[in-house]
Amino acid sequence: MLKFMLAARRRPETPQQRYFYEWGIIHVSLMLLTPSVMDSFRRYVQHYSISGVDNDMLIYPLSEMAWDNMADHLVDNYEAIGLPFMDQDYPNRMQPHKFGDDAFAVELLNWETLYEEEGFYGGGVKLIHWLRKRPELSHEEFNAKWREHGKKMLETVPKGLIRKLVIDTHVPMDPAVFKGTLFEFGNVGHYAGVEEIWFRSVDDVARLRRDPAIYDALRASYATFVDDDDTFSMVTTERIVYDYVTPGHISPRAAVLDPNSLEAAVDRQGYSGWNIPGWDER
Repeated sequence: MLKFMLAARRRPETPQQRYFYEWGIIHVSLMLLTPSVMDSFRRYVQHYSISGVDNDMLIYPLSEMAWDNMADHLVDNYEAIGLPFMDQDYPNRMQPHKFGDDAFAVELLNWETLYEEEGFYGGGVKLIHWLRKRPELSHEEFNAKWREHGKKMLETVPKGLIRKLVIDTHVPMDPAVFKGTLFEFGNVGHYAGVEEIWFRSVDDVARLRRDPAIYDALRASYATFVDDDDTFSMVTTERIVYDYVTPGHISPRAAVLDPNSLEAAVDRQGYSGWNIPGWDER
């Protein structure tokens, strides 16, 4: 399986709470009622940037792009990424509801869980690092140094502070997958990986920076494989919208995939025309 991740932001004139409402309620409702989406995305997780976080609390700064949110989609394989975009239900249902800015950071990734506390599933406060690799390193060398760094982090940080640590490693992707979609300007392949670290609170996130011994040790370790230029942090709350892969946490089947459901009957009616004379000529 693979992760298709993207960072996004609102339009300048849109208040953040309005943007989060559109994304968290209207966008999710559209996804749950779009058959190709529910067939392709096996797990969908939203991340909402937390207000009040500044660079003095972080190992790497926030992005100058001022990202408001990050989405994480789990797919079965490379081919599954483009399936919703090739079907008519996605462009007809999802794309007309354009509520954000045109800018995105988009990556296709594999992942490794380096640590997870017993009984932990997901949700809560999460530090996310979008990492650029040092130019002299191959992706294989970068990943090897990153794994070693993860082990050092778990040894350096006080036990119990980190709840879970995941490294998401680069997978090559043809940007043409997103041609004609909202994501085609996503600067695909710019980052070498995404690091996900779960905490109990924002104060716990800040301890990585505010404890000089922890900060100095982590910075020295990151410096062996990370290029600081355009590497950035996000501090978010994680919301697992649905999950069809994690034992013990499997979501109910989407009603739109049941041909006998009301949702499927509505979907069969289509999403254009609306019985307006002259619609097709516009």
